[in-house]
Amino acid sequence: MAGIGFELQRVLRKGNMTSFLQVALSGIIIVAGPWLLSIIAIFLISRFAAFAIKEGAGLFMGVIIYSYAFSLFIFGGAHYVLTRLISDLIYMEKKKEASAALILASLAVSLLAALVGLAGVLNIGAPELSHPLLFKISSLAFFVVINVLWLLMIFISLLKRFKSIFVVFLSGMIVSVIGLSLLGRSLALGGAMLGFATGQLLTVILLFILSFRDYPPGNPLKPAKELVKYFSRYRYLFLSGLFYYWGIWIDKIVYWLTVGEKVPGSFIRLFDLYDIPVYLANLTMIPGLIYFVVVAETDFYIHLKAFLNSLGRDIYKTIQERKYKLISRMKQGVREQSIFQGVMTVVFLIIAPVISESLFGGALDAHILRLTLAAVFFQLLFLTLMTLLFYFELYRYTALSAFIYFLVNLSGSLLTLLAPGQAFFGASYLAAGLSASLAAGIFLFSVSRSFDRVILGRYN
Repeated sequence: MAGIGFELQRVLRKGNMTSFLQVALSGIIIVAGPWLLSIIAIFLISRFAAFAIKEGAGLFMGVIIYSYAFSLFIFGGAHYVLTRLISDLIYMEKKKEASAALILASLAVSLLAALVGLAGVLNIGAPELSHPLLFKISSLAFFVVINVLWLLMIFISLLKRFKSIFVVFLSGMIVSVIGLSLLGRSLALGGAMLGFATGQLLTVILLFILSFRDYPPGNPLKPAKELVKYFSRYRYLFLSGLFYYWGIWIDKIVYWLTVGEKVPGSFIRLFDLYDIPVYLANLTMIPGLIYFVVVAETDFYIHLKAFLNSLGRDIYKTIQERKYKLISRMKQGVREQSIFQGVMTVVFLIIAPVISESLFGGALDAHILRLTLAAVFFQLLFLTLMTLLFYFELYRYTALSAFIYFLVNLSGSLLTLLAPGQAFFGASYLAAGLSASLAAGIFLFSVSRSFDRVILGRYN
């Protein structure tokens, strides 16, 4: 992601409002494109096209939420391994193999997602729907498309076509909303789901076209053996992604299964009291993610590169100087990003009651929103520390930290069910982020003094 940061910094140095907006929009799309625009689309639908989903609004929302949740819950670990493979292929200037790996991974994930999604849609009865088969097929297609979209998000970070990428996502959102409105009017909920899925499919197709313009694909079977090897070689990287996404979603799943409200005619359960605050709180992470990509990570990479270049070439004193400068800049970057995100979090903590009253008529629990806002702050901090550990290939530490994240959130969410009332909903999410951040920070900075020996020992 540092490469994106350098490119966005170059745009930002133009110093005008247009360049600032371009960097902001590009950063938002790169770090949060699919789910952010889906949230906007759902808001527009609920505000202006509610008629299209009136046959089963809860079922429609449930399919959307479960598709995003379980696409990451099931395949999140694979995303990390694919990222590593594509990065290595690009570094070795094997562009055709990189795009071929994307095709291969997309085909494999599509097949697996179709099998998982089929098991899900077969458990949707919904006899009250006027076009149940259309709804099931469209829901299955949406789940498959979302899984491929996550893979494409990995690849488009290589591209410098930020304006084109933004237009693609915007076009997909518009088509989703219009398609849902038009098809929902004539084909009820089945048509609405088809229209929404069509917009997402358009996004995927256009992103493939953009990717292949810069990286023409080779034989998709060629990287098959390499991909299998990477899953074996980088198993701790796989576990890092798996436990990280499990950690994010496990408390939501626990609440869905225990205190959630069942959507009629399906296996889907939702818990709006907790779900809505979580989605709102996650939006506050976007500025911090952009700051990390544009500022913190690029500055860290500059000093990391200088340190790595000195290994095996410069005298011991120079290596040590660059190492400790790297450590200093790394600490400074984490501190500055935490302050930046902390200010954002504190502002929303203060105005949480206002958000509840103005947007939800007081129905949103401000206390739960505050807990989830604090939890999202530590989620971003943990993600930052884990990314820094990735740079040094300390995958065992990231896997262990992510496992702590998952375990604390799982056990904590179960414990909150024993407490009277709902005052502690979100506390496990917060405790998990705090615990995982503490673990990752200890691992990173305790190993930092021996970065030179760790790296030289690995490659010599």
